[in-house]
Order: sequence, then C-alpha cells, then structure tokens
Amino acid sequence: MQNDMKKAFLFVLGMMLLTVGFTGCKYFKPVDGPGMERDSADIAAMDSMDMKAKEDIAGLIKELYAAAAQNESDIDQRFACHAWRDMVAAVEKKDADLEEIGFFNDDYWTMMQDSNPSDLEARDIKFEELNVEEGTALVDYTLYSSVQTIHQKLRFCREDGDWRVHDIIRFYTDSDGKEVQSSLMESMQNY
Repeated sequence: MQNDMKKAFLFVLGMMLLTVGFTGCKYFKPVDGPGMERDSADIAAMDSMDMKAKEDIAGLIKELYAAAAQNESDIDQRFACHAWRDMVAAVEKKDADLEEIGFFNDDYWTMMQDSNPSDLEARDIKFEELNVEEGTALVDYTLYSSVQTIHQKLRFCREDGDWRVHDIIRFYTDSDGKEVQSSLMESMQNY
C-alpha cells in the first residue's frame, strides 16, 4: 500500500516538474523583493498547504462542536490558544466574587445558557482569510441545532504546531435591524 502511494506521489511530482520544464511556466509575482519569483511548483506547494490547513481547521471546528454537544468540560484546553485561555481566566477571576451574573451569561462557544443540545453542527464553513505562512485564519460558519441557529466566526492562530481558536466573533442585530459583529476577545479585554 505504501509503495503504491510513493509511486503515485513520485508520478505526480514528475508530471509537475515535466510540465514546468516544457512550458517554462512562471508566475511573475514578487515575493520578498524585486527579482524574486514563484514558479508553478511553488504555487502548487502553497495551494497544497492551504488545502491541508483548510481541512485541518474545518475538522477542528467539527471536533470542537462534537465535544460541545457532549457538554465536555475541556474545550478551552483542547481548542483555544494560550491568550484566549488567559483572558477567560482573568475574566472569571474578576467575576469570582460577584453575586449576580458576570461577563459570561452563556456558553461562549455555543451561546447556549443551559446544557448544549446533542445535535450541534457547524455548517456553511467559509474561509474569509487564510495565511498559512503567518499561521492565521478567519472562518465564517453557521452553528445549527434544534434549539437555535447562530452565525459566528472563529479567528485562528497557529500555536505549538496546531491551529487554535484565538477569538470568537459573534453577530447581533442592532436597533436598526442590521447585523453587526463583535469580537469576544476585545470585549473581554475591555471588561
């Protein structure tokens, strides 16, 4: 099985190199300065890295909401970056002695006030931004359940070799009936 995969990989790589050799195809796009060019093999490699990152991030979103549907308690530890976890801890510390409801009035991952329904599902996942080299991404999606359907975005960063959630961007309808967005990370920082 592995020999077949190696042969297929070598065949595809050989075809790519042959295509570049015969056509002399170049993309004349400056990379780091004048005279720096990317050829079609570089473009193909970057496209492959982008596709892998998109698959990884989409899988992570689905895994996150499968865990939320089971009301698992370690979601932040498994899916969020250090900066997110530190900010949540600071907010919870500030609210520790409050008698009334503090900053968090719901599960910030799902916007549910009680336990999460078992049919949570992230749908319509769209990448608005993706920069594999910098390790950043912004993903728009709809979180569907039998209880409610919400529109959110997740901002990702690459940390310790893994994609991690850095921010949740929520959508609200303002008094004029327009949909506006709000960064939960910024809201926690301003709290």
